[in-house]
Amino acid sequence: MDNSSLRTKILDLAVAAGDGSFTAGELAEAGYSLSAVSFSSLSYMRLIDSIENDLGVYLDPEVGAEHYETIDSVAALVVASGVGADA
Repeated sequence: MDNSSLRTKILDLAVAAGDGSFTAGELAEAGYSLSAVSFSSLSYMRLIDSIENDLGVYLDPEVGAEHYETIDSVAALVVASGVGADA
């Protein structure tokens, strides 16, 4: 999976985890900042679970909050966990 596809996948999973509280467009307007769209702690757990199920990587929910601030920081965490261009 290339980085663009990975980022798009994480964006889609984040919107789904938000349970209708924002759209992909609203997230884009917010600079892809999850906190800017009031992403809840439950949404974060849903996102982590979805990434683990869909991409087959373990993400530690206890890792620093900065790793879950934006779509790009989540994508970087996923790549560091083993999913990237050759996955």
